[in-house]
Amino acid sequence: GGSNSNDSWDHANVAVDQRQAARTGMALLMLSAGVPMITGGDEYLRSMKCNNNPYNLDSSANWLNGPKTTEERDFKTFTQKMMAFRSAHPSLRPSDFYSDKDNNGNVMEQLRWFKPDGNVPDAAYFADKNNHALAFRIDATEFGEVGTQAIYVAYNGWQDKVDFKLPWPATGKQWYRVTDTCSWAEGSSQVDLTAAVAIGGEHTTYNVCGRGLIVLIAK
Repeated sequence: GGSNSNDSWDHANVAVDQRQAARTGMALLMLSAGVPMITGGDEYLRSMKCNNNPYNLDSSANWLNGPKTTEERDFKTFTQKMMAFRSAHPSLRPSDFYSDKDNNGNVMEQLRWFKPDGNVPDAAYFADKNNHALAFRIDATEFGEVGTQAIYVAYNGWQDKVDFKLPWPATGKQWYRVTDTCSWAEGSSQVDLTAAVAIGGEHTTYNVCGRGLIVLIAK
């Protein structure tokens, strides 16, 4: 971009790792409160060749390509399904800041943060720049959702895998997988909107790959 202060990383030019990073980034965007903002081409892996100012270039760094590769089509499907997941869950689109209180008396806070070991992080954990793994659980019932008790998201920013101990999904409920952005699951069916795969209940351990993200729902 014409400035030495602009740093970027191409994951050692390993394509499978680049695609995983793109999925994790898109998933985080679609799971975040507020208005997701993407630019044309983001939905199918358009690359800007690490240039942060491509708008003034008439080159492959800024073109919207025609025919798509299988990987590009798969990523577009991933994006579409994550958008559909966001649309289907009002708890991901709060009109105000999340609360750490149990507002409807079901013994589950509207939002609670978790460390990989299943415990709640304190201020020191959040302030420690050496920590790169974090999860949260949203009580979907506080937003009028029917059929989904809670949503759990775990992000591993480490290079190596991390085991996450799953929190309580509510009495009589289990966690079911919606997506795992890790490369083992790559393909057109990486997001399962039916959440058909049961993962388990409280204290179940889920291995999240390096720089990967999982989304589970309790039902």
